[in-house]
Amino acid sequence: MKKKKKLKKIWIIILVVLVLLLIYPTYLSCRIVAKDYKASSIYNIVTKGIKDEVIANEYSKTVEVAVNSKDFVKDNLDSYFKINYVDKDSFIDRINKLLKIGYSVDDINLINEKLSDEMVTSLYSHDFISDISSYMAFDFFKSDNLYRYIDYFYDDYKDAVVKVNIGLDKPLYEDVNVIDTFSETVLANKYNKLSENFEPKNLTAINSEFTKGTATQYLSKVANDAFLELCQSALNDNMHILANSAYRSYSDQQIVYDTYLNLYGQNYVDNYVAVPGYSEHQTGLALDVASRDYNTFKASPEYKWMLENAYKYGFILRYQEEKQDITGYKYEAWHYRYVGKEIAKYIKENNITYDEYYVMFLDK
Repeated sequence: MKKKKKLKKIWIIILVVLVLLLIYPTYLSCRIVAKDYKASSIYNIVTKGIKDEVIANEYSKTVEVAVNSKDFVKDNLDSYFKINYVDKDSFIDRINKLLKIGYSVDDINLINEKLSDEMVTSLYSHDFISDISSYMAFDFFKSDNLYRYIDYFYDDYKDAVVKVNIGLDKPLYEDVNVIDTFSETVLANKYNKLSENFEPKNLTAINSEFTKGTATQYLSKVANDAFLELCQSALNDNMHILANSAYRSYSDQQIVYDTYLNLYGQNYVDNYVAVPGYSEHQTGLALDVASRDYNTFKASPEYKWMLENAYKYGFILRYQEEKQDITGYKYEAWHYRYVGKEIAKYIKENNITYDEYYVMFLDK
């Protein structure tokens, strides 16, 4: 009798164990499904021995792709959970290679977001870049410029990204961007050339009351309207601002360039006179200003008034003091460019050049 009871107890235990063995995997599967993993992925999650980790973490598209990939590496599981999924070919293989090189999860997320596929591939055969995230931290980072940033860098990541985007790591007038179409924010400098066919939109004559000499001066209408407002406001402060030279065509600029070259030589024109096609005057948005009563603008009260007030009307002093390394031109107290009130205010408050503003906010 006692033997029969003992056997019965053993069979009950066996039965309970069998039931648990049947129920527990189903229970685990339900918990994994509850994380939003597809039923087709559960087998691989269980067989790869990562069910506990999957249950303990929030759903990860990267993990789901990884467990179904031939490139799955269990030792990288913790990283998979933290890496944002990107729909790329061989995505898990990419992650594995970057982790092996030494890149962190944060690095890889930025790499996947900001680097082109070609640049990512180049990283596989490139030495580990420990500070790669410092370059990619800026909205105006450009994938194709990564190695140029690294070569240019000296002590300021933002400075390196901005200046390389401008083109300051390259020789002047080489590999230039040619512009055919007018816009109010067009950038003309020693890396951005206006074509011979470039023409400003809606050129209009500047009111003769506010021009120096008898020749008619022209600006694009948006700049002309702003300049008229500026001049009239200056009059209220007993200031007399005049347009000395405004729009110049490509051919006009050639004449100006040749004249100054013959008079003063190459060094002078390199610092003060734009090569045809690279002149802001061709945009119809820039002009040289003068005072009615002073021969030298910098000696006039109008000069100080412009420094303090021009931005209110959308104008910036284009070639500031101590900015030649960026603009390529020495200080010109008389040269102003219309960029609009919002941009002019930002440039004034942050003491930057238009070149810097352009590559940070406009050159997408």
